[in-house]
Formats: sequence, C-alpha cells, structure tokens
Amino acid sequence: MTGGRARWAAMLGIAAVVSALLAATGWLAPSPSKRPAAPAPDGCTILQAENERSGAPTTLRLLSLPDGLTKRLTEVGYWINAMGYAPAQDVVYGVADGTRAGRYHDGAHAVRISRTGAVTDLGVVGKAGSRHPVWSQVTGATAGVVAGNRWYVRQNSDLYTVDVDPASADYVRVVHRTSLRPVALADGVDDFAYDPADGLLYGISTSSRGDSSVVTLDPSSGEVAVVPGLRLPSGGAYGSVVLGPGSIYATANHEGRRSVTYRLPRDGSGPAVEISTGPVLASGDAAGCYAEAAVPSPPPTEPPPNTPPPTEPPPNTPPPNTPPPNSPPPNSPPPNPPTPTPAPKPKPTPTTPAPEPPPPSQPPPVEEPVAVVAPTPTPSPREEPTTVAPTPPPSTKRPHVVPTKKPEPVVQDTAVRTKEQRRWGLTTLILVLGAGAVAAARRHR
Repeated sequence: MTGGRARWAAMLGIAAVVSALLAATGWLAPSPSKRPAAPAPDGCTILQAENERSGAPTTLRLLSLPDGLTKRLTEVGYWINAMGYAPAQDVVYGVADGTRAGRYHDGAHAVRISRTGAVTDLGVVGKAGSRHPVWSQVTGATAGVVAGNRWYVRQNSDLYTVDVDPASADYVRVVHRTSLRPVALADGVDDFAYDPADGLLYGISTSSRGDSSVVTLDPSSGEVAVVPGLRLPSGGAYGSVVLGPGSIYATANHEGRRSVTYRLPRDGSGPAVEISTGPVLASGDAAGCYAEAAVPSPPPTEPPPNTPPPTEPPPNTPPPNTPPPNSPPPNSPPPNPPTPTPAPKPKPTPTTPAPEPPPPSQPPPVEEPVAVVAPTPTPSPREEPTTVAPTPPPSTKRPHVVPTKKPEPVVQDTAVRTKEQRRWGLTTLILVLGAGAVAAARRHR
C-alpha cells in the first residue's frame, strides 16, 4: 500500500469512527419534532369591545377561552358594537355609532379592526347599489356576526345582511333585510354567534318572554326560537355571545356591581359556570373565535447541518500526489535541473571536459559542461553537430558565457576568493569524472 493510499485509508477509518460515535449519541438521528402543543379542544381567543359608559372610547380586550383570562389590547376613539369576525380575512367588522366628538351625522359607520386593534373607518352602511348613501340603516345596532362574506346585523326587530366581500361592488352595503319574529324574543337579543353546522344564529334573549334563555335566529326566515334546556342566570343584557367547541360563552353586562362571563355546555349536561368578571358595562360585544396562526416547524432540520464536517478532510489528501515530481532528478546527473540547454549530444567524449577543471569559474558555467556530458541514446533532430566540435576549448561552444565569466576570477586575488575557487574546482572535477564514468559504463553496454 502506497503512502497516499495509507493516508486515504486512515482518514476513512477516522470518519467512520466519528460517524459511529455521532450516531450512537443521537446527533445523526432525526430529532423528534418540537412543535408546540396543540391548543385545548375547547380553547380559543375572542375579541371583546367594552364601554363602561355610553359613547367613545371603546376598550378592546382579548379573552382566552375556556380559562377566562383577559388581556387589554388597546383603547380606540370609536363607540363600537355589533362585531363579527371574518376568518377568511382575519379581521373584525363592527358598527361605530360615533367617535369621541359625538355621534355621526349620517348614522353609524362600518369599521374594520385588525388583530392589533387598528381601526379603519369604512363609512356609511347604505343600501346595495347606493354609491353615496346619506343615512346608515344599521344605526343603533347591538348584535352582529359574520358568516362567510355576509355580516348579519340586528337593529331592533330587523336583521340586515351586509356584504363584506372586499371585491364586491356592494362592499359594506346592505343586500338584504329580514324581519325577526316573534318580536318579543328578538328584541331581547343583544348579541349572537353563527353555527355553520345548522346555519343558525345563537343568542341570549333577556326579554320577559325570553328570561335569559338561549334562542336561535334563522337568517333566511327571521324565525326566533327558544332552545329547550339552555338558560343562563337572569340579569342584565348579554352583550357578548360566542360559540366555542361544545359550549356557548356569554357575558352579562351588568350583574350587581360587575360584568360576568359564563360558559354553558350546549348539550345541557351542566349549568352555566362563571369564568371571568369585569367592571359594569354600559354596552359590550364580542367576536371570534380567532383563527390560530400556523406555527412553522423548521427547528428540527437544524441538527443535520452539523454532520457535513467529516467530509471536509478528503480535500486535504491531494498533497500525497506531489512527491512524484521529486523523482525525476535521479534520472539526470546534474543536481540543478534549470539549465537552459539540457539537450543530449550524439557523440560525447569523456576527454573533452578534462581541460575545464583548471579554470575556476562560477557555478553557472560549470553546470553547462555536465549537461553536455550526460548522453542519451536517442539523438534529437534539433541538435547542431557543429556546436559539439571535439575541440577542448569551451570558448568555441560558449562565446557568450566564457569571456564574461573568466575575467572575474583574475581580477579578484584575495585569499577568500582563492579558497572558494578551489572548492568549486574540486566539485567540478568530481562531477566531470563521475559523468565520464557513467558515459563509459553506458558505452560498454
């Protein structure tokens, strides 16, 4: 096995050992997904609008269900009611009867509320086809809910259907009106929620006939009916009503010196349970449940990028291939290969280099004769036979080198220079004799 292969085998062995250790410790194994736990089946978040007195401002709060925890979102300069949440748009629509400055002169305006509590005034809610309505038909509305692109708003004993499709020509316009019957039940409903399972609206009627019972409203026919067995504590108006999985949540605006939020099982399996309390409200409303934001799960993919490092050592293996270039020197006698004229001569004579040792010259002129002595069996057509004349004097072969190099040793006549010349002369003699011996041996072959 060569040195390069041995190094490759050693590196591969080290990589295998490291990989085995990583796998044993679990670094290379796919990590279990670390997705956050899913919310409770009956949990959701709703938006509540609270007014402790008539008029603006309105305080927006987030209410967590079913635990009843509240969080103040912001305070807005509108008097908001009849809200409905549009899941497809992730916004809440509401009716604003006025601002801090007072009521609107053209009736209630529609407003759009973002998750952060930013409110946008959408103007008067007029009839469909009306480009510049002069009066809003939903002024004084107290109940609202959104189903798809339809916003159902109750004002007195009428149920208005408002188009909230942003791409529609009748955006924020009343496209239908339905009379609610019986009026004795309908008038006591201050909020309702939509159930997509049956297409009905669910609210709490606090009229003398309703007696805080859960009622349904049919948007298509306007029929109002009591749901048997579902009833909340008697008290003031239930201004906030939402549907959660398996339960109905309703907030009584005024019960003693507080407002109270109840949870009532829809299957009638138990009584209403108090989950949250707050200050007494002049009016209130709610919308939800908010759609839960999708949580990305890229973290599990982070550990794998730590495995590539074991593959980095292979690029360092090419160095073993570099030693071969050092092998050619043994094939050529001269120790310094950069001679410009290493061309072989067809008729080398061992006696010709003999006269060169006496003149002490610098290394460059000494390397050229050695190249001349080194013979090769294959003559090259580029060689000039005239330059290889058997004449001993090197001046005929190197007129451009010898004249310039010879005068230097004559001029310098110091002891140090003499010692250096003797050393170079001895080196030259040894090289020439060695080259002659090699040439003689090849000739006898």
